[in-house]
This record gives sequence, structure tokens and C-alpha cells, in this order.
Amino acid sequence: MSGTSRRLSPVIKLIEDCNLACSYCYQAGRLRPGQRMSRATLERVLLEVKRLTRGPIQLLWYGGEPTLVGLDCFRSAVDFAETVLGDRPVRHSIQTNAVLIDADWSGFLAERRFGVSLSLDGPEQLHDARRPFRRGGGSHASVVSGVDCLREAGLSPRASCVIDQQTIAFPEELVDYFAALQLAEVDFAPGLRLVKGRPQALVGGLEFGRFMVRALDRWLALGRADFKIRGLSGLLRALSGQASGYCKLESSCSTYVTFSHNGDVYPCDEFAACVGNVHLSNLEDLLDSPRTQAMYSAWQSTPAACSDCRWRDLCRGGCPFERQMAGGVDRPSLLCEGLKLLYQRAEAALTCGG
Repeated sequence: MSGTSRRLSPVIKLIEDCNLACSYCYQAGRLRPGQRMSRATLERVLLEVKRLTRGPIQLLWYGGEPTLVGLDCFRSAVDFAETVLGDRPVRHSIQTNAVLIDADWSGFLAERRFGVSLSLDGPEQLHDARRPFRRGGGSHASVVSGVDCLREAGLSPRASCVIDQQTIAFPEELVDYFAALQLAEVDFAPGLRLVKGRPQALVGGLEFGRFMVRALDRWLALGRADFKIRGLSGLLRALSGQASGYCKLESSCSTYVTFSHNGDVYPCDEFAACVGNVHLSNLEDLLDSPRTQAMYSAWQSTPAACSDCRWRDLCRGGCPFERQMAGGVDRPSLLCEGLKLLYQRAEAALTCGG
């Protein structure tokens, strides 16, 4: 990881506040009104990223909910980023709950060729039960309106759908729902919530694996080349000997770096493991510190318990966060048994052609 040039995937938290009160929010306790990134902090972050990288830069604008800063402020931040980064090619993406996305937002995102990923937990009844507005009332209608605006502007948004004990019963219905919205892609993520500051899984590994097997079968039956399920398409690529393009199968945690609104640095946002602040140390020193390197080494190692598993080289024990959820990154993923079931079905699908 050391050296003067490296590959980084910077995540910028322009604001750490949100207008929703999701039942499973893993950032609960960290989101508060007024937590906005200053121009000085944004400049410091960008200069550090520029100094450590070469070639094109992919910026992910994140939160909280990044659209809460308002379109004018967001446009100004994007323009400022491109100015600071100079002649470096910059690609932008945004992770949003989409409730504030309208024609103006969509026009700007399309003009600047943003990749757009939004949060949507399925049809109205399922979505609204877990993603209400902070002021009360369901957010589904606003999200779907945002999807329509994005598509009218020529964008093909992607969606992230959290799976919990209610949604896990409806894999086929969820696949059909997202396909009908004409989204480019959906990612089904196993849910978790914070209980007394500690993450708690909302679904078991085996039941999540069974959900994904049924989702795979439904997706393959649709035969839609224009619609993908992120984890499944990445898995099929990996099983075919190609790069998966999916971080949970790439062992590439060391490329990610998240910048909080105040300049705090996190290698992975889900772990909430701050390694320092860019106002106090340069980014290279933070990423190359013994503590950070020990963290990366643990994340990228394969648990000893996986040594005899036939999926070892594909899975490497699973996502480090999901390993941590099982009791430590030296253990196999909390989803282990379900992942084995999914890998076996996906391999059979490739062998049999469906």
C-alpha cells in the first residue's frame, strides 16, 4: 500500500444528516443536523487524494443524505472538486435516498454524467414500513418519483434493497418489482441495525442464501440482459474466471477511503474505524500507519477455518464486515452457510446454462 501513487476510491460525506428514519440505519447516532463539510475540509480532502493518485478519479458523494445540502451547494462542491483536481479526469457518483430528486436535480446529474445509486426496499408496503420520513409518513412515492425523473433525464439508476425478516419472504416479487422499474441494477444487502452501539444481523446466513438462490433463479428466468442483480452478476463473472467488479469478491478493501464531514478518515464506512483526520496528518501517513495496515492485513487474509473449503479462492471467507459480525475478522462470514448454497447454485446455472 505504500508509495507515492496508488489506486483509491474516495467517498466524500458532504453532509452527515438525513431526512429519513430508517429502522435499520447503521449510522444511527452519527447523523445530526449541521454536520456539513466546509470548503476548507473539502479542499484538503481533494488535495490529498490528488497527491496520492494518478489518472482518472472516481468520487462518490455520500452522506447521510447528500441532496440535503441543496442543488446549488452540491453543484458548487462538484465544480470546486473539478477545479482542485485540475486536468485529472473526474467521474462522479452519488448515493441517495432519492426523495428530493426532481427534474432540476436529475438534469444536473445527467449533464455531469453521474452514476446514481438509490435506496429502495421494494413495493410501497415493504418500503414504507422501514424507510419513513423523519417527520412521519412513508417515502416510497417520493423515491419512485425521483426514479421517474432520473429516467426521464436519460439516467439508468441502480438501487440498493436491504433484506430483513419481512422482505426475505419475497425474492421473486422483489426481482420482478425492480425489473419493472427499468433500473439498471439492484443489490440485495443483508440488513443489520445498531443495538446499544453494536451491529445486529436482521437475517440469518442460511435464510439469506436461500433468498439469493431464489432471486438468482427468478432473474435468470427473466432473461433481461439490461437488468442485473449486482452480487449475482458479479458472482457469475467470478465463477467464469473474470473480474467480479464486486468488492465482496475482490479483496480490495484497501482501495476505499471515506472522508467524514470534519475530515476524519475511515477505510470502510461500515466498520466506523477512524484512522485519523486529514487536518492533522497527511493521508499517506494515515493509510500507511501500522494500525491501518494491520487492519487491511486482517481484512484481506482468509480465515484458517476456510482452508479446506472448495470456495476458498472465490470467497476468501467473505466480506470482512460480515466476518466481524460473526465474532471477528478471523472467522468465516456470518453468511457462510448461505453463501455456500448460493455458490453451488450459481455454478450449476453456469454449467447447465440456467
